[in-house]
Amino acid sequence: MTAPLFRRPAVFDALLASGLVLLATALLGQDANWDLQNYHLYTPMALLSGRWPQDIAVAQLQSWHNPTLDLPLGGLVLAGAPGWLVSLWLALPSAVALFFALRLMDRLWPQAASRWRSGVAALVALSGAAVLPGIAASFNDAFVAALAMPALWWMAGTRDRPDAWRGWWLPGLLLGLAAGLKLTAAIYCLGLLAACLFAGSLRRLPARVALLGIGGIGGFAAGAGWWMWRLWREHGNPLFPYFNQWFHSPDAPYLDHADARFKPETLADALLVPLRLLGENRRYAELTVADPRLLLGLLALLAWGIAWGRKKRSSVATPGPAPWPLLAFVAASYAAWLALYGIYRYLLPLEMLLSVVFVGMLSQLPLRRWLKPALALAAVLVAAATNHPNWGRQDFRSPMVDVRFPPFPRDSLVLLAGIDPLGHAVAFLPSDVAAVSLSNNFMDPQRCTRLQDRVESRIRSHRGPLYLMRQATPAAAPFQAYGLAISGSCVPVADSLVPVELCALRRAAPTTARSCSWTAAGR
Repeated sequence: MTAPLFRRPAVFDALLASGLVLLATALLGQDANWDLQNYHLYTPMALLSGRWPQDIAVAQLQSWHNPTLDLPLGGLVLAGAPGWLVSLWLALPSAVALFFALRLMDRLWPQAASRWRSGVAALVALSGAAVLPGIAASFNDAFVAALAMPALWWMAGTRDRPDAWRGWWLPGLLLGLAAGLKLTAAIYCLGLLAACLFAGSLRRLPARVALLGIGGIGGFAAGAGWWMWRLWREHGNPLFPYFNQWFHSPDAPYLDHADARFKPETLADALLVPLRLLGENRRYAELTVADPRLLLGLLALLAWGIAWGRKKRSSVATPGPAPWPLLAFVAASYAAWLALYGIYRYLLPLEMLLSVVFVGMLSQLPLRRWLKPALALAAVLVAAATNHPNWGRQDFRSPMVDVRFPPFPRDSLVLLAGIDPLGHAVAFLPSDVAAVSLSNNFMDPQRCTRLQDRVESRIRSHRGPLYLMRQATPAAAPFQAYGLAISGSCVPVADSLVPVELCALRRAAPTTARSCSWTAAGR
């Protein structure tokens, strides 16, 4: 007789993952992080509303990040959706990722599977320093996890199938799609390639790698193809503005624009990362973070490899699934993260994976009747040792984001100057009011690029009213070098995310700024 539906492990895991993610979403509130304020809203809303061509770099360096994942978010906000509804969409990938992480744990260690273990693993995974702040947030790292976990779950389920090599296009497709949608997910593509090397016979290795590559290329093209083509047509660099030392787009400096602030500088620094994460620090994030999951998960993986090797040498016990593909995935992904980023938030998929690996290995200990209390105690201790960065949240409101400007005179132009995240506000400007940024983390009057020249020429030639939009924290700004001064008092903008003000500008003196006068030969 078939067991009742609610007793089936997969259904229980789905309900558990969904319920806990919804609870976390309700407690956290709606997203209001810096990236949301800067570009996660601006780029999709500007594309959907048609204002994209008239603005220049108002979301700073991040203006040109692939907006595919943000289009539903931008569409919902553009339609005036309430915060709870937008948060449901943003919470979905966390629920999917957690569900497959729990199913992966049961595939790797089926002999100790139970609802209790699933519940503990879910709590350990969701309470991570990367996972919890990423729930219902616009960072999109949870989307990467939602594609990585099914790929690993599939890989773990093919260990006993001789024809498994035929299906390697599927995990390649999933993680290729993840990398196309968010370039930082490329580290997990390298991890999957490493896993592929250990996932079967040497005779089938070329076929596995080939199918993995076909799926990966197809997934990447599906996720990024349209946007890369657009960037190529507009700027001559399909990854604009990144890697411009190779593509030499005239619209950006010939730099890679990599963020190296958090990368370990030496081998010793790299080896100490798991230990340093045991205490609160800012080595791997802009805000304080602490999390023991990386260390505990890596130790659990090492213990799994040792235990499997001992069983393999024994003629008594069956060793179970080989740990080498998953070990290779973690090692390669982690090494790539160390070499390229060092930003803890990008480890969200690995943090979730190592959480369930830790609980899965803990469940293998011969504790018998003490197993449930031991798992519960481990969950409490791990959660207590975690410090979650607060990237910014608000109480749910309707609409989720609301920005209202005073009326603009005809032919107005809005200027931005500085690194404050104002792209979200620009997205709410009237369609006939353009906005350009004179300086930010990408634009710089001291760098002569074609985009910089366009901005400066536009300011000098504009005959209509000029306005400066800024957060309500006055500071020196480069617009003063163009003979501009604030005229009278600034007026507040009704912005539900941050205090913003609008200041009328007047031409008060001749410009003292160096003219860019961009030419191809002059670069």
